[in-house]
Amino acid sequence: MSRRDDIISAAIRLAEASPPGQASLSVRAVAKEAGIGASTLRHYFPTQSDLHEAIARGSMDVAVKDFSIADSSLDPAERLFECCAQFLPTHEHRDMQLELWFTMHLSALGPDRREVSRRLLEYGHDFTYACLHRWLGILADEGHIDSAEAAPSSIALFTMLDGLALHSIVTPERVTVDAALDQLRWLIAKILEAKS
Repeated sequence: MSRRDDIISAAIRLAEASPPGQASLSVRAVAKEAGIGASTLRHYFPTQSDLHEAIARGSMDVAVKDFSIADSSLDPAERLFECCAQFLPTHEHRDMQLELWFTMHLSALGPDRREVSRRLLEYGHDFTYACLHRWLGILADEGHIDSAEAAPSSIALFTMLDGLALHSIVTPERVTVDAALDQLRWLIAKILEAKS
């Protein structure tokens, strides 16, 4: 692991150890956790913004799992559902996850938008799409969907996941966690039955 990766891992540990919304990711706190001086940290991350962007990207990379997508002995719909459901709010953390989703979009696209937020939002979208495309590619290699359908199916899944997150904020009484999961199962079934 590189020094840069060590610093990002230290920051993620600090964030995970803090109560939700109260992580202190200052240069000094992160440097101390990484066992380096603040000037060394500044060498890798010249600004606080650079550090926070790297932490956010690293968190996405660590948080999203491939689970059992490559286990061809299991049902393909269940494997894809398990992976895709990571992008939807959960019962335990719904409010915090939706607040984060909304804040990220507002910070990137709202009237007081910030460039670092726009880059993070773009990275998050690209990262999500790449995960979906990779998972569908695995199922295509196994013959569960046509390989030509992987890209459009990735877009359909991405659009649905993003829309479900939005409507969970706007109309939480209609788009509950369970309703969102049901809609995801429905779309996955449609994607997989198109090959049948």
